[in-house]
Formats: sequence, C-alpha cells, structure tokens
Amino acid sequence: MARVAFEVHTKLSPEQVMSMLIDFSPRRPERWPTLARELYCVHKIATTSADVQEGSRWPTLMWERDHYDWSMAGRVRWTVQASNYSKPGSYVQAIVQETAVGGSRVHVEWNRTGIGLKGKALIALVVLTRGTNIRRKVFERAFARAMRRAG
Repeated sequence: MARVAFEVHTKLSPEQVMSMLIDFSPRRPERWPTLARELYCVHKIATTSADVQEGSRWPTLMWERDHYDWSMAGRVRWTVQASNYSKPGSYVQAIVQETAVGGSRVHVEWNRTGIGLKGKALIALVVLTRGTNIRRKVFERAFARAMRRAG
C-alpha cells in the first residue's frame, strides 16, 4: 500500500474542520470543490459513521464508495469499500488538532493501493509528489473556501 503523510494548517477551528469532514449533506460537493455532484450519493449515516459514494472528474473519472468513521475524537478515517481506481481496504485518515495560536493542524495519512493502469498511475503520481496535489487541490482549497465564506 502506498503511503503519504502531510500536514495542512488552517485558521479554521478544529470543530469547523471536523464539521467539514463529516458533513454528508447535499452541500458536501460545494464544501469540497474536487467532488463531482453527480458522483455523490449517501447510502447510510449513523452517529459516528457513514457509507458514501463520491468521486471526481479531475484528472480523470474516479469514484469510490467509502465507509467514514469518526468514533475517535479528532479523527476521521474513510476506508474504500469499492472503487474504480483503488483497492478495497485503502484509506485516508485525518487527525485534527488545535494549534497554540488558534486554528487547526490537520495531519493526513493517505494509504492507497491502485487497481488497473489508471489507478496505479494516479497513486504513483501522488507518491512522487508526496501528496502535494492532494494537499493543495483538496484540503487547502476547501479550507480556503470555508474561510472566505465564514469571513
């Protein structure tokens, strides 16, 4: 399994970050700009978990059905159940902590195994860039958008 870890810093509070991570309302694709609305479908939501299908059209059509778990305080893990590019059992984990100066530090662990040529190539690209595109285009973009809307 390919593993990449990185940190994202934001002025959003840990509560705001966690709220974004576990928001499975129809607003989710607006909050997370890389998600394609037409690929988003909530299958089940429970108190500390959800089963959701989501995906992106960038850089190519990618979708996955994930099981989200936020039963541990300050942590959200989403594990692939089915996907067109990543093996079941692959996962991403975000650990959210408050910083001493306010805001949040989000430690992201990205653990994926690709399937097929497309999946293996996409995952190799993430590993080669040490997650830079995921950090910038997914997390930093979403947090910046939330800051603009809050401010």
